[in-house]
Amino acid sequence: MTRSFGLRDLALLWTLRDQGITLDMQRAALCEVRPLQEALCGLMPARTPATLTYVCCGHGTNNGRGFVQVQAYPERQEWQIVHLAPRAEAGDLSFGPLWACALSELCVLAGRRGVLRVRAGVAADSLEEEAFRQAGFGAYTREEVYRLADPGGRGAARGALRAVTAGDAWRLLHLVGQVVPPLVQHAEGLTVSGAEVPILDRLGVSREQGYVLQRGEELGAYLGLSRSRRGVWARILLHPDDGSRAPEVLGHAIAAAAGEAMLYCAVRDYQAGLRSLMRDVGFEFVGVQVWLVKHTARPAVSPNYRLLAARDKRPGALTTPLHPVNTVALVPCLPVTREHWTYEY
Repeated sequence: MTRSFGLRDLALLWTLRDQGITLDMQRAALCEVRPLQEALCGLMPARTPATLTYVCCGHGTNNGRGFVQVQAYPERQEWQIVHLAPRAEAGDLSFGPLWACALSELCVLAGRRGVLRVRAGVAADSLEEEAFRQAGFGAYTREEVYRLADPGGRGAARGALRAVTAGDAWRLLHLVGQVVPPLVQHAEGLTVSGAEVPILDRLGVSREQGYVLQRGEELGAYLGLSRSRRGVWARILLHPDDGSRAPEVLGHAIAAAAGEAMLYCAVRDYQAGLRSLMRDVGFEFVGVQVWLVKHTARPAVSPNYRLLAARDKRPGALTTPLHPVNTVALVPCLPVTREHWTYEY
């Protein structure tokens, strides 16, 4: 059973406080992870928690117990799993069954709260990735993570990038459409329709310090910087026809990170042109993580088929290829009409 965290679960979180694993390399590199503190802050009634904690009990062959924490993004109706406890150990056969069942139940809870998708970034070819795949998650992209120690000592000059403004929203959305594959856009909610969601919030720009590179009437590049006391994380989108300006964008990131201990940058599969440049500049390879997603089901309102009964009363086999939701076995001689069935689309 997977349920929301309560005060009765304090002993469990205290026991597992140092036995968990932080997912998403950006969060692991920049944030001071304090799962117990995050869980307690989520219980405060006057505060809308950004991090939600769920306790998992009775899963696996050994009646295992653990907890999972998710980061909520209401503007994209999305959850991102950021912490699991206990973590996988070599030869631990109970980890897979425990988290495969718990993650499946977590997605059901997410769907009940109106969440459209649940995502997670895990180390490639790890036991965590296998557990997520068993729970029905699918990989939609991979990324290599690089880091540069003491970026201020590189002496890089700032490029011609300027701070992003609200007027860049549509042009930035157009740049995303040219750089990011449709599958990734769908998996990360970048193509969510609806005027109630501002474009910059949908693209995640409001959560970082954004810069853009002008390319005539369009944007040639976007640079997003996330900061903490541990360093800076850079996110780069480069126009396919502006590859020659990649050193200028990367130089701006290095110059903006001057004075910080570390500069991180992730290069996804569709940004392969940046890899050789980072090695030439002096970035060190850290590792590879894979991003997985599982889309949740939401209740759908079916039309009242009784009002349409007079349109077609003919019994017989239905010609539609769609699979009926009903689980009642068909009887060949039963006069079934169309209004008796509901279909999934």
